[in-house]
Amino acid sequence: MTSPPDSFAQRPASFDEWLQAFREQASFFTGVSFGATPGAPRWPLADVLPVLPFIGAAVGLAAGLVFAIVRGLTGPGWLAAVLAVGASVLITRALHEDGLADTADGLGPHALEPARRLEIMRDSRSGAFGVLALVLSVLVKVACLAQFSGATGLVVLMAAHIMGRAVLAYPLLAYAPVHADGLGALAGKPSDQDVWLTIGIGAALAFLLLAGKGFFAAIVAPVAAIAVAWFASRWIAQRLGGYTGDTLGAVEQKAEIAVLVVAALLLHH
Repeated sequence: MTSPPDSFAQRPASFDEWLQAFREQASFFTGVSFGATPGAPRWPLADVLPVLPFIGAAVGLAAGLVFAIVRGLTGPGWLAAVLAVGASVLITRALHEDGLADTADGLGPHALEPARRLEIMRDSRSGAFGVLALVLSVLVKVACLAQFSGATGLVVLMAAHIMGRAVLAYPLLAYAPVHADGLGALAGKPSDQDVWLTIGIGAALAFLLLAGKGFFAAIVAPVAAIAVAWFASRWIAQRLGGYTGDTLGAVEQKAEIAVLVVAALLLHH
């Protein structure tokens, strides 16, 4: 998902190299440098997939702290939720939200050929479907978060962002990139082992975070995120012939929302 050099190094073989891989990918997925060396990454995303849940944890922690602090200052839940969602958008430069909007614009209209859908998705202008998708996604996130206490909102946000990033591994394995020169293609092709390890790490972290708030929700939320990512990836691939960088962003948003909805329905507030 970042522009690779002419040749990549072998997979990270030490903790320091994994830390460097985390910094490189976190710098791409967020607007924070994390001390990464400027320029192309040393490893493609497919070779360092296990860093994704930890990137999600960092984003979720930052947004969750905003939520918890505002809530702790006796702020209303809706205000804390809006500020927390806004913080995550600023941290990630709306990377995934932009993908959601472009995907909605391309897949929303009926009876279009895949080539025309892809053409629409590459248009930088937002259409009605994209605007509606963004508005609805923000409203759902805020509505889900507004009812939580500061501590609960913090762990729910971390779990949501962890699963949102972890499930990105699945479409990279199951489908092919539509564009040979797009961000999706530059991610590379992961191994089965790395994909399930990444999803497993994400599910385990989400479970541990949510278990103290509700055991049933801690089980259902990761499963819901995985199921939503599977269905969304399959539905998108049937219409486009594969995935793009934009559709990966849409899958991330759907999985993130799935965790928030499950938490809102099942957790004690």
